[in-house]
Amino acid sequence: MGFRNIKIDSNVKLHIKNQQLFIDNGNEMSIPLEDINCILIENQTVTLSTYFLQKIADCGIALYVCDEKHLPNAVVLPMVKHSRHFKILKYQISVNKPLQKRLWQQVVVQKIRNQALCLKLLEKDESEELMRMSKEVQSGDRTHVEAKAAAFYFRALYGLGFSRGDDHIINSALNYGYAIVRGMIARSVVCYGLEPSIGMFHHSELNNYNLADDMIEPFRPLVDLYVSRHFDISEVESALTPETKRNLFGIINYDMSVRGEKRIISNCIDMLVASYSSALQGNRQELDLPELMELQVHSYE
Repeated sequence: MGFRNIKIDSNVKLHIKNQQLFIDNGNEMSIPLEDINCILIENQTVTLSTYFLQKIADCGIALYVCDEKHLPNAVVLPMVKHSRHFKILKYQISVNKPLQKRLWQQVVVQKIRNQALCLKLLEKDESEELMRMSKEVQSGDRTHVEAKAAAFYFRALYGLGFSRGDDHIINSALNYGYAIVRGMIARSVVCYGLEPSIGMFHHSELNNYNLADDMIEPFRPLVDLYVSRHFDISEVESALTPETKRNLFGIINYDMSVRGEKRIISNCIDMLVASYSSALQGNRQELDLPELMELQVHSYE
């Protein structure tokens, strides 16, 4: 697995030769493809070739493209990276509803628990109420505890007047961070042979990444914690700067915990996706879900 996450925010030429990524801005530098985890292209004047796209897909590297507002709006993913794609697809299509609902219940419970941990790390008293709510989630979340918890959670984070629909730097930062994590999950879903449009809970015919939108839920509080620690709710007129976006992109270098062990978020994602694939095949009942911990950049020893 690669460990370098590259952000391109200037007018450069990108090309690949001898399994190396070359970045040419007048002074050419190279990076081994095997070291690269993902690439974010923010500048709309970057030059690259279809061969570049092909090699990036072959290596399973997630490639993000940003819109005119410099927000990630697309991710290039490899097609049928897994050797048994059709086998996994059949399991996805034929999964029974009770299993699907139990797996979604696990995701929602861990999301709410992580939201509670986020509030606890921020020293907010409402964390205990969220922990209580996490115990009320039923199979398939038929009583919509997730939605109730989310409303309570964001009020606790940012006050009664805050809305996720507001044009505000907090929402811009959250959306940026979520988009980065979502792309990482989509990449892993494809690499494990799963069809990203077939979700556990999300099932929109207009969404090609329903499964990624399911799996991102327990990871969202990591972004929430980072944004709460680095952005001020009072900065209504502020906008994301190149530096703040670079730091938000770095969220994928942070650790979470799975089964008591600290792991970089990309590894946590792979473990969740692999456990979901195994559950669909009848090999297990429990998902490997990430638990939020204090913000910590992963250390390669």
